[in-house]
Amino acid sequence: CLVSDIQLMMHGFGDCRKPLPETAKVIESIVHQQMTLFLHQANDIAEQRGARNIGPEDILFIMRKHPLKLQRLVQYMGVRDQYQRLRNAASSSSSDLSETGSDIVGSTEVSRKKVCVEFLKSIDQCGQYEGIYNVSLYDQVVAERRHRANAMTQGMSTQRYLEYCEARRASFYPRLKVNKFREWLLNDDTLDIKLSQHVLEMLNFLAYETVAQVVDLALLVKRDARVNNNDMSRYRAPTSMNPDYPCVFIHQSGVLQEMGSGGDHSVGMDPITPAQVREAVRRYWANNSLLAPYHKIYSPIHTRLLAG
Repeated sequence: CLVSDIQLMMHGFGDCRKPLPETAKVIESIVHQQMTLFLHQANDIAEQRGARNIGPEDILFIMRKHPLKLQRLVQYMGVRDQYQRLRNAASSSSSDLSETGSDIVGSTEVSRKKVCVEFLKSIDQCGQYEGIYNVSLYDQVVAERRHRANAMTQGMSTQRYLEYCEARRASFYPRLKVNKFREWLLNDDTLDIKLSQHVLEMLNFLAYETVAQVVDLALLVKRDARVNNNDMSRYRAPTSMNPDYPCVFIHQSGVLQEMGSGGDHSVGMDPITPAQVREAVRRYWANNSLLAPYHKIYSPIHTRLLAG
């Protein structure tokens, strides 16, 4: 059960200081469902290329149509490389851990980011992934999240800011919970696969991004309920949302007004509720095209992924 970790992530992405446990449980079930489906797809691709286990290239192949998500993943792999180099340097400089440090260096000769970039170059036929290598694609969603974090931290005390920083650091894959995350991922009798450390790190990032996207959409639902209390428009997907990947455009004045000084629940910020999360996911999976009433109803779980 990763409810406590998800609560921290929710706060880091814009929820109140103490998110509701029942909301975190709903998000946990959504993320686990999405990651299970993602693993099934990656396993099918690995089998098609004749591999025994899922590799980084299988994950990248699933995400090949989403440049911004790929850019975030490649950036994250670069950060993991830097973190590993710092750990190796600290280990090699310690006389008591010299032997352990040499083993670590030998096991991480290949850069995570380099593996991702080389695979993307191998499938890049017309230069559509070139911006990912140079980190030059503008990411509106990331910019919105940073602005929201800045709004939340305005007026925070030192102690509150330290708590918020801890929430921002939360993830599914801390060093002391690697096995717990692996067991959580593979809690499915139909999955009989082995996951390498590289793949686990990528899946951790995708699960983390899924929580972020659910919170983004739930905040949109909160905004619509507050602004359009008597308007039927809140029952359909907002026009500011890209159907392929929702770009969140929350009016910043409304965010600042709701968050108050420091974003504390005690100053009036309501927590995200399970109903708002379910409504957000319903909107994301809804068919909002002009000809939607004439289309057959397909199961959205088998047609769309929040993670990829």
